[in-house]
Amino acid sequence: MNRSTSLIRRHKTAIGAGLACVAALGTFATATGANAATAPAHTAHAHSAGAAQTDNTPYVMNHAGEENADKGKAERSPERLVLSEFTSVGDLNWKQWGAKKAVATGKVTGMWCGQACLDKPLKGTLTLSDPKTLNGKKVFSAFTLKLAGGSGAYDSEDLQGKHPLATS
Repeated sequence: MNRSTSLIRRHKTAIGAGLACVAALGTFATATGANAATAPAHTAHAHSAGAAQTDNTPYVMNHAGEENADKGKAERSPERLVLSEFTSVGDLNWKQWGAKKAVATGKVTGMWCGQACLDKPLKGTLTLSDPKTLNGKKVFSAFTLKLAGGSGAYDSEDLQGKHPLATS
């Protein structure tokens, strides 16, 4: 087996593992959503982003939920968002959704903090940035996540600084 075949095989394995994690997070989010009848409604804040949204306002490609795990869904001001194969945010309260960036506070969960995050999600501030036009649609292509009271460095996921965001 040559180096190229080995590299392709590793990439396919990583992508498969990432999609499995996204599906698991989507399943968790779907199960959490099923309990929404007993929880207070969180949809009113999803569109309180401050600035009026226009056709030029970017979307974010969201892979939350089993139905969006593979292809993603273009959304503005979503209530929950999959940031990577390891990290997801929910209960998003959008403070800003503009042409250059979007800012929200929410609850962070991830494979890197295991059951502790599922039981008690971490609070954080999410900033989406770097809009790009892809397939005729403007989408944010990067995110920054600042956790309240934490450094952001974990064994399996480094949340410090700017990270790429799925654009398809």
